[in-house]
Amino acid sequence: MRLLLQRVRSASVTVAGRTAGAIGPGLMVLVAFGQEDGPQIRQSPAFAGMARKLLDMRLFPAPADHGAAGGGSSFQLSVKDFGGELLLVPQFTLYADCRKGRRPSFSHAGDPAWAADAFAAFVSLVDEALPRGVSSGVFGADMDVHLCNWGPVTIWLDSERLFPLERRG
Repeated sequence: MRLLLQRVRSASVTVAGRTAGAIGPGLMVLVAFGQEDGPQIRQSPAFAGMARKLLDMRLFPAPADHGAAGGGSSFQLSVKDFGGELLLVPQFTLYADCRKGRRPSFSHAGDPAWAADAFAAFVSLVDEALPRGVSSGVFGADMDVHLCNWGPVTIWLDSERLFPLERRG
């Protein structure tokens, strides 16, 4: 499982000209599942661990630091503590393999037959833990994603590196 977190001032996802999800200040997160995760990923400790990591990462400034430019002082609060919003966007291309040729291979991405359910379960899990709730993109849809990066701050989380022994449950 891979997450790409981007701290944003605002973000939105549209599908066929209709807004599927939109947030103000918070995190826009690309979410992907790999073949090695398999349909059992939802029951693995890594699944819940990735949700906790996402919600607990200190990526926001304390109120007095909102105008601070960079530096360690701008990483004081989690999205929960900051009162930020979350937009989760399914993004299988995080598993692109670009080692051969000029066209990426996506053979390592999770099978949509189970990855769609895993994404929905992840959205629900995170939504239960975040007081402001979660917005999301649409699995398998052609989406337009708009965001205003804040910082920019971009963080890569990979369950294989964070939870190597817990991935398969």
